[in-house]
Amino acid sequence: MSTPGSISPVEAGPADAPTVPGPPRYGGLSGMVARHLRPAPATGLTRPLVLRGALFALVLLGAGLAVPYIVLDRFWIGTLFDGLILAMLALSIGFLARHLGLISLGHTAFFGGSAYALGIAVTQWGWSPLPAALFGVLAGTVLSVVMGLLVVRASGMGFLMLTLALGQALYQFSVQQVAIPWTGAYDGLQIPFEGDFLGYTPREMMAGGVFWPVVWIPLVLLALVLWLVGRSRFGTVMEGVRENEERMRFSGFNTFRPRLIAFVLSGFVASVAGVLFALNAAYVSPDTLGFLKAGDALTAAIIGGLGFLAGPLVGGMLYIVAQSEFNAGGNLHLYMGIVLIVVLMFLPGGIVGMVVRGARRILRRRSGPSAPDGPAGLEDRAKDPFVDEPAAIDPQEVAR
Repeated sequence: MSTPGSISPVEAGPADAPTVPGPPRYGGLSGMVARHLRPAPATGLTRPLVLRGALFALVLLGAGLAVPYIVLDRFWIGTLFDGLILAMLALSIGFLARHLGLISLGHTAFFGGSAYALGIAVTQWGWSPLPAALFGVLAGTVLSVVMGLLVVRASGMGFLMLTLALGQALYQFSVQQVAIPWTGAYDGLQIPFEGDFLGYTPREMMAGGVFWPVVWIPLVLLALVLWLVGRSRFGTVMEGVRENEERMRFSGFNTFRPRLIAFVLSGFVASVAGVLFALNAAYVSPDTLGFLKAGDALTAAIIGGLGFLAGPLVGGMLYIVAQSEFNAGGNLHLYMGIVLIVVLMFLPGGIVGMVVRGARRILRRRSGPSAPDGPAGLEDRAKDPFVDEPAAIDPQEVAR
């Protein structure tokens, strides 16, 4: 993979090897969040591994589709439905953080932007729900390309602030006088659907229990795709960029391209979440573009476990349930702040990380003192679907 004229660590002897800086040092919020990021996963997409992941996703898909038949209370099924939407948004943010170490507060631009695009297509052009939804996803993805070209060269606090600034700029534009006919400014935009969406009437789309499969199936499929991408060779390159971008450059890699592709992929996931939100709510407001929405998604991802694919999903569901239980006194953010501090200080890996560590400790005790913790253990853990596991990144292996 080394480019002509570049020095590959494979080709260069020890005396010729270039001196490269050590791993990047994080500070501030990025440093605290970096403690929750795990080393590179054991990569290599073998056929058995893909089949195991697909089988696990199939089982998860079937189990999730049974939820509306188990949770019959309309309030709770509606709450869990909102949790799915937030989990999908948190999934997009977690993917970028896990594989590139980039913390984004601007993904609400794609979430709210795609929702607004759907609403504008329906209210201004009279489109039916399905083409309007496709247009919304396309608009959000294109927006992620434009925004990615501007921000992915930055890292750490610079990337975080740039995404925050661009997201807030889009929020301010949506409430300007010139945008009122399109966005409704602070009043938001009502979306009066005419026609059905994949056989669902507008009334059925607003019912969380009925519309549940339309959100659950894409969520599981997108999680599977992100897991496969993370385990692929491209995922190895992303991990190499995250661990030591300078060394990857010395190895002949263009580090801008994988950053941009990962950013657009995560923007696509956030756009799908925004469209599904608008279909269910039949309404979109500037709050979907705001900083608080981005903070909710990032908080959910960290609490659930930023280093695990399942972490944002678990965190999103828990966050919405906590919101319904503890927001009566208006102190939700106080409680969530306390929980966030506890997780950041004492639970690296979040709730999912705590559960995984506890399960492994129990298995190790049952297996006795000769429990696998060496190469054999790593091999077994690499088989776990939807769990990113530690393994050292070797740029020479990547270069080959």
